[in-house]
This record gives sequence, structure tokens and C-alpha cells, in this order.
Amino acid sequence: MQLYFVVKVFINVPWWYVAYNRLISPFLTQRTKSKFEFAGPTKTTETLFKYIAPEQVPVQYGGLSKEGEAEFTTADSATEDTIKPAGKHTVEIPVTEACTVVWEVRVVGWEVCYGAKFVPSVEGGYTWIVHKSRKIGPGDEQVVGGSFKIGETGKVVFTFDNQTSKKKKLLFRFKTKTSE
Repeated sequence: MQLYFVVKVFINVPWWYVAYNRLISPFLTQRTKSKFEFAGPTKTTETLFKYIAPEQVPVQYGGLSKEGEAEFTTADSATEDTIKPAGKHTVEIPVTEACTVVWEVRVVGWEVCYGAKFVPSVEGGYTWIVHKSRKIGPGDEQVVGGSFKIGETGKVVFTFDNQTSKKKKLLFRFKTKTSE
């Protein structure tokens, strides 16, 4: 017999309700408290990721799932990483054959500079700017995606520059499609 533990998660809860819940929680049993989780607007994404994979959380709540998405599905897993405060972070995709690389990137909270380039493995080869580095704020695109057709071996390098004093969560997934 398997037992399933269900937690009710309430997101975008107003600040006054979170305060009220903290006030009454000492009077509730631990069993009762463990059945509910309340998250204010600033903690919604973080709370959902405790229980649901980022690729299944809808874009409007901080995840990667988009209705009618053709390139990626909820079955395509995402890699989670942390971008340190006031630091640079790189992600490299090795390319061993001619192909098209397709990617999706999301930084929870954005306010980072994001860029991508292709670095060929051949000495003396030219580095291609795939996505010019630019600052992306919270009001810009929620998920940034793109593709790049590559005819030689090398690597695609993504750079994230976090100029804020807060760490950021990076969600990243990619595919390679063999060129015909």
C-alpha cells in the first residue's frame, strides 16, 4: 500500500494573509501545518519549484511551459543552476557534428545581461556572435529562445552577467537537430 502526501499550495497570497498565517500557526498542529504552503508574490516561483518541475510550471508563474509550444514539451527536462550575485556564469554546449542547436533560457527575476556565441574547435576559426549581449529586465521576455545552424565542430557558449546583489536561478534546456 502506497501513501501519498498532498500539500495544498497557495500562490500570490497577499502580505497580510502571510502575516496572519504566521500569527495563528503556533496554535495549529504540525500535521495540519504540513498540509498547506502559502507563498507571497515574491516567493511564488521558488515555492512551485519545490513541488513541480520547472518545465511543467507555466511561464506566467516562472516556469518554462508554454501553451502550444512546438519546439519543447514538458517531457524535455531543464537544467537548473544558480547565478551568483555580481558574477558571471557560462553554459557550454559541445557540438560534435553539423547540426542546429535550439535552446530556451529563463532567469527567474531576470535583470541580467545575456549573450551567446559559437566558438569553433578549429584553431584560427572565427567566433560567431549568435545572440548579441544585452540586458534583459523583468518586464522583457519571460523565456528567451533561439536556434543556430552550425556546420563545424565547436561549442556554443552562453554568458549570463548578474550585476545585482541577489543570486538568480537559471533554467536552461536545449536540443540538437542533425542537419540534412
